[in-house]
Amino acid sequence: MVINLRRNNHNSYWERTTVLMKKEGIIEFVCHGGTGGEATVCLELRTRFPGIGGAVITEEGVASALRAEHSPGPKSGLKMFLRHTIIKKLEDYFQRNGKYVYAHIPRPLGSISRDEDKPYEAYMYEWVFGSEGFPWGFTDRDGNKGYIKLHDWGKFVGTFHTAGINMSIDISDSDDADISKNIIHQHPMLMADQTEMNLLWRRIDFGYQSLTIDFQVLERFLHDEKDNLINVLRYWRYEMLLLSKDYLLDREKMNERDKGRLEILIADYRRSTLQHLVSRGVGLHGSTTAYIEGAEGEDKTPL
Repeated sequence: MVINLRRNNHNSYWERTTVLMKKEGIIEFVCHGGTGGEATVCLELRTRFPGIGGAVITEEGVASALRAEHSPGPKSGLKMFLRHTIIKKLEDYFQRNGKYVYAHIPRPLGSISRDEDKPYEAYMYEWVFGSEGFPWGFTDRDGNKGYIKLHDWGKFVGTFHTAGINMSIDISDSDDADISKNIIHQHPMLMADQTEMNLLWRRIDFGYQSLTIDFQVLERFLHDEKDNLINVLRYWRYEMLLLSKDYLLDREKMNERDKGRLEILIADYRRSTLQHLVSRGVGLHGSTTAYIEGAEGEDKTPL
């Protein structure tokens, strides 16, 4: 594997320009995406996605966000991936039950956890194209102030609230509360009444400062909705939700069997997700477009 490294304009980052050996995957730095209180995000084109269960290799490049933690704690990249995974699978459940139609959560793709002299913790998710920072308010011709609604927002926040997840925090700029934050609008146009933005938006940033999870409420939701969750998502995805929740609560209490099971379930989920993203799952000559290489080291995040 050959990686060309050089400093970019952001001192905390190394720009990875090209990985030359196709079989090992391609990782190409595109641009700096943004810096927040917890992490820095950059946009990459990837065909290699490290994480639980090994590296997933895709035939086509996927525009990916790499979120690197500023203060990496043990397994914090992996934990961020699992938080995002729980949220995304719950959205799949809510959507299939008709709560709303358009997906507002990007897909999680992989993670990196390095425990070295200089720890590095990061995770990858589907890059969301669009604009951040639309106004929450407006002033009409008569000088009257009004508020702009976001189509689906009430349903989205209310539905996740039933599972103990608060989506309504950290959505306004700290310097100007009238400007949105952590919501990427893919076609920022007002609807006919001129007071509501259309539904083509996605929520980003699932860090601890930007989104809270009440695990007692989540546990109760997973218990009460067990039969429906299994019917909609299938048992192995439901099991993945349970084990991901257990890992986030206290990974030291998990036995080796459950950790091994979580690794298998997450690896399958990651492969399936990436296969969905590229060519609808079928590559040249009928080959699959995403497969698990099973690499060790950096590309296999240990539990």
